[in-house]
Amino acid sequence: MTAKDYPSLWGFGTTKTFKIPVEHLDFKYIEKCSDVKHLEKILCVLRSGEEGYYPELTEFCEKRLRGLAPESRALRKDKPAATASSFTAEEWEKINGDIKSWVLEIKKEENQMHFPEIETSPAMEGNLPPVRGSNSHLHVSKEIYSKSRPAKKKIPRDYAEWDKFDVEKECSKIDEDYKGKTVVNNKSHLSKIETRIDTAGLTEKEKDFLATREKEKGNEAFNSGDYEEAVMYYTRSISVLPTIVAYNNRAQAEIKLQNWNSAFQDCEKVLELEPGNLKALLRRATTYKHQNKLQEAGEDLRKVLAVEPDNELAKKTLSEVERDLKDSEPASKSQAKGKRMFIQEVENSEDEDGKDSGKKPEDGSGDKTSG
Repeated sequence: MTAKDYPSLWGFGTTKTFKIPVEHLDFKYIEKCSDVKHLEKILCVLRSGEEGYYPELTEFCEKRLRGLAPESRALRKDKPAATASSFTAEEWEKINGDIKSWVLEIKKEENQMHFPEIETSPAMEGNLPPVRGSNSHLHVSKEIYSKSRPAKKKIPRDYAEWDKFDVEKECSKIDEDYKGKTVVNNKSHLSKIETRIDTAGLTEKEKDFLATREKEKGNEAFNSGDYEEAVMYYTRSISVLPTIVAYNNRAQAEIKLQNWNSAFQDCEKVLELEPGNLKALLRRATTYKHQNKLQEAGEDLRKVLAVEPDNELAKKTLSEVERDLKDSEPASKSQAKGKRMFIQEVENSEDEDGKDSGKKPEDGSGDKTSG
């Protein structure tokens, strides 16, 4: 390939748009060219005027393109917006009539929305004056009017009454009404939420995304203090993809609701998946403490402090557990003394064979005597 083969590329250059050789913008070339796409590009360049305006050449190119591809997009031309002069008198009258009828219907619907008709008994007709500017009468029943209006609150009229007005009492009433409505609305909302999500046909990536989304909903509910709703969303997340975080978070929400057994079960699940998980140990210790299993609670808290010696919550809870254990020691000592007295009496009254039988009350009978 040399400059002699394609002199036009070197002699005339190319267009800015589409890089078409300038010599292709010619009657002879367009007449011979059968490439529809190339002709469309040439027509676009001619219409743009970047190489000058050639009306005859542009029209010739359009005719050539129409002969090869009559449905070509390049031949489409924008039509101006239609006006009244674009239609005949009959067509315009019909269009104008349709628009006016539509406007009247809209106004009628608006009037019905803003001024609804009030149904009343026939006996009330004629008791009220006509509405100004119309021939119709407005009939309103006193009973309906009284029911629709809320009862007025008693408001103090003078300074003496204002002195007796209890602001805190009124505020507490408002708070109670609000809380009652919130609880009812929340329970009805929770009843509509499914605890399990169908994951049939979902990929692992989709399951992970869905579980994370439900967990984040649970976090939002937990942060706003809606612990029941938080438990619901954590349960939904676990039904899609059981994770340590979801179990741990649900355990914390259950602790807030004082559902100690449910929280304990979630902690157990976490520790099955990840033995030594500090959050699960700390929360299981909390459930142990409230179930009066102080020894087990102390063991879990010491495990936490062995890894995190500066954990303030673990320190505080352990001190409370140890204090409760000390308080329970005197009672256990008095029980032990009662057992010894009972055993001594048995040994005095029976032979050596009875000594073995005297050990049995330590397990069961001794508790009865100490009580």
